[in-house]
Amino acid sequence: MTGLMPIGVFARATRLSVRVLRNYDRLGLLVPAWVDPDTGYRWYGVDQFSRAGLVQRLRELEVPLSEIAEILAADTPEQAGAVVERHRERVAARAARLDEIAGRLGAVLAEPGRVSGWLEVYERWRGAAPTARVRVRTPRSGLADALAPGFARLFAGLAEQGIAPAGPAGTCYLTDDLDAADLEVELFVPVVRPPRPTATIAVGEQSACLLAATVHEGGYDDIGTAYRSLGRWIAEQNRTLAGPAEERYLVPPAPGVPTAALRTEIAWPVRPVSGPARPAAQEAR
Repeated sequence: MTGLMPIGVFARATRLSVRVLRNYDRLGLLVPAWVDPDTGYRWYGVDQFSRAGLVQRLRELEVPLSEIAEILAADTPEQAGAVVERHRERVAARAARLDEIAGRLGAVLAEPGRVSGWLEVYERWRGAAPTARVRVRTPRSGLADALAPGFARLFAGLAEQGIAPAGPAGTCYLTDDLDAADLEVELFVPVVRPPRPTATIAVGEQSACLLAATVHEGGYDDIGTAYRSLGRWIAEQNRTLAGPAEERYLVPPAPGVPTAALRTEIAWPVRPVSGPARPAAQEAR
C-alpha cells in the first residue's frame, strides 16, 4: 500500500470531488491504481497526479469528456493534437458567433426603431402551379444548416430531369406547434412541368389563393419584423389565415451576394373573415 492513498485524500490533493473521480473511473479516464476487492474502496497512486491534472485542465478548457478520452488514448502527440485542434476550431467558431451577437445587440440599441418598425404589406393573387419539393425535418436551432443541402438536392434533382425553375424557390413551414423542438419544412420551387418523382424530389402543387405578403430585405436574424407586420395587417384588415407561412427567396444567398442585397418575400394565404371581426382571444377559444 506504500504510495497509495484513499479516494478522499486523492480528491483533496487534486481538487477533484469524490463524485467526479467515481465518474472518471466509470468512463475510464482516471482508473484507481487499486480497488479493495472486499470493500470496493478506491486507492490512487502518486504517479496519477499528472493524469488527474491533465484531465482537470482539459475540463477547464471545456474539452468534452469523449474527446479527453481520445487524447488520453492517443498513440502519438499528433493524434492528441488533432483532437485539441478540433476543439480549438469549435471554440473559435463559438467566439465568432458571440462577437456577432454582441455587435447586433449594439445595433438594436443604436436603432431601436428597427425592432418595432412596420413593413409595407400587400395582397396578391397566386395562381395554381406545379412544384418540385423536398421535405426536411430539423431541430429548430438547425434550420439554417438544413436548408442549403435540401435546396442542393432539389435543384440537382431538377437538373437531372432537364426541368427549369419557373420562379423563385421557397420554403413552407408545416409545423403549427410553436413549442415543438423539431420543424417540418417543405422546400419547393415552381416548375414549367411536373417532375418525375424520385428518391430526391417529389411532385407538389401550389394552390391558387390570395396571399398577404411583405418583402424582408437583408439577413434573416431580424426577419421577425416581417412576420409581425403581416400579423398586424391581417388583424387590421379583418383577414384570417388559410394556410401555413411561406418564404420565397427573391434574391437568395449565393457566393458574392452581400447580406444587405438579400430579398425574401414572406407570405400567408389569407381569406376575408365572414361576419364581424372577432377578438383574437375569442378566435383562440
